[in-house]
Amino acid sequence: MRFVEEREFSCSPTEVWSKVSDLDSIATYWHGTKEFRISKEGEKIHAEVIFAFGGKGTADVTVNPTSRTLTIMYLDGPFDGTQRVSVGEKTITAEWNVSFRGAFRLLGPANVSHFRSGTRNALKRLCSNPEVLT
Repeated sequence: MRFVEEREFSCSPTEVWSKVSDLDSIATYWHGTKEFRISKEGEKIHAEVIFAFGGKGTADVTVNPTSRTLTIMYLDGPFDGTQRVSVGEKTITAEWNVSFRGAFRLLGPANVSHFRSGTRNALKRLCSNPEVLT
């Protein structure tokens, strides 16, 4: 599954980036993620991910403040591949390039529709004021 979603915002890109890069708040914005537990080994960031739709997996995480890009490389679980979120001067972009595994592979087009919708909603929450997070 590959797709890109983009949303314009009118607030400060620094404000949006602070939300995107706050790994402890991922589940606040990305409702498909129930828990995102990070651990660090030196410069490397690893995550144990528990998904709201069932299943769990692991990921490697890269936070690049220079390019304002968060990259999550899912290593195992219901899917593997990359989720990348980038913050520009007036836009936020989310790119997905993942392959589903096991029973999740059988859902095919329904997965794409569900992930796109969830991504649109997450981008909306990331660009909103804190009191509008529901």
